[in-house]
Order: sequence, then C-alpha cells, then structure tokens
Amino acid sequence: MQQASQLVQHAIRNHNSCPPIRHGSQPRQENMFRNSLAAAALALAASSACAGPTGLYAGVNAGATHFSDLDGNKSHFGAFAGYGFNQSLAFEAGYRQHGEWHYYGTGVKLKETQFSMVGSTPLSRNLDLFARVGYGYGRFEADRAGYPGGGHVDTGIFGVGLGYHVMGNLSARVELQKPGSDITSATASLLWKF
Repeated sequence: MQQASQLVQHAIRNHNSCPPIRHGSQPRQENMFRNSLAAAALALAASSACAGPTGLYAGVNAGATHFSDLDGNKSHFGAFAGYGFNQSLAFEAGYRQHGEWHYYGTGVKLKETQFSMVGSTPLSRNLDLFARVGYGYGRFEADRAGYPGGGHVDTGIFGVGLGYHVMGNLSARVELQKPGSDITSATASLLWKF
C-alpha cells in the first residue's frame, strides 16, 4: 500500500511540474499523467492481491497418503488452526487421522499432529503459492491377530501448494506434503478466516 501511495504522489507532483508540449493531438503532460496513474493503479492492485490469511483462521482437510512400504494409498481427514502474522507468514497446528494399512498381516493406523510455518506469495488476485516447513509427531497403532502395539515417530514436514480465495472469508487449498522420506500426502482443504 505504501508503494502505491508514493506512486500516486509522484504522479501528482509530475503533473503539476511538467510544462505542456503542444505538439500532436494530446499534450505530453496529459500522457505522462495517464501513464503515472496507470502505474499507480497496477501497483495498488498488486499490493492488495490475495496471499495467505492474516489473523486467526481454521479449516478442515481430506486427502490420500501413500507409504512406500505399505499397501497402497489410504484416505485421511483432519482439522487445523493457524494465525497469519501477515499475508506472507503464518503458523499452523493441525491433527490428521489416516486410514489403515496392512503390513505382513498387521493392521497399522496413524494419527498425526503437525506444527508448521507457512510462507505465501500471491500469483494473482485470488491465487497464491505457499510452502510449509515444520514438525510432525505421528502415533502408530498396530494390531496383529488381536495383539495391540504401537509407537511414535518424529518427522520434519515439508509441503507446497496453491491457495484460492473463493469468497468472503472462505479459501480452498490443494497441497502436496512430504512428512517423511517414505510418506507422501496429497490434501484438499477448506479454510475460514475469522
């Protein structure tokens, strides 16, 4: 916003200080003024373009997760909440429940908690590109012929995605995450900014 107001002030100063040249159909002064106003309007549009949400927001997500050593893709669902410090940087915390995989006759379920920083940059008025880096805590539950077991794993979370401002406070996202070297998740989310 600051850059746009400086461009407008510059355009007004240039309009008042340029002597008119009377050659051609329009004076040079008017052309310079129009060009300056057009540049100011473009700068204003670019500075107000959509990026990540600011303030408090929350959402739900669903998608598919693939473990390279387990049988196929399984669906997952979850919820998250975050706080946008500005349109470029936010903190998010989330919980995700995964489907059940089978590993040599053992049923394996995963519940995951994530904490991450999300950086965003606008691509257009309603579309932004974001990247995520953070920490994930996964709790495994295993069951083999009625004998329960389990464990946990700590991982780094890395992701990249696109966000689209649908209307008002509602946005949608698609994201590809790599929470471990053998895990890949594709997720679609709906996000509401409070």
